[in-house]
Amino acid sequence: MSAEEGRNDKKCLELRGGGMMVNITFWTLNLDLPPSKLAEVAAKLMQKGLWPVKGTKLIGFYVCPGGRGVTITEGGDADTDMESFLAWDKELPGIFVSYETVSALPAEKAIEMVLK
Repeated sequence: MSAEEGRNDKKCLELRGGGMMVNITFWTLNLDLPPSKLAEVAAKLMQKGLWPVKGTKLIGFYVCPGGRGVTITEGGDADTDMESFLAWDKELPGIFVSYETVSALPAEKAIEMVLK
């Protein structure tokens, strides 16, 4: 696929968030907790429909060796950001040693704003 085809490809636009703001959460798991317990908590929250929280769309959910990870969601606000954190922390207090959510928009949109 050429660069031009990629820019016009609907799937490519969806993956970039379709021009909407996204929330990116960087987190680090508590490695003192057994991996099996962490996996059980994740499965339980998803099966119960407690995560991702209502009002958000999960775009990406990744974990890296060493317990660091990133979650990318679309939609939501400060309330849903807090609800997301609390869903995990209530299910397993101390699950995270760090947790940070930031808002982002597609670079194309930021460039347009800067050049206005």
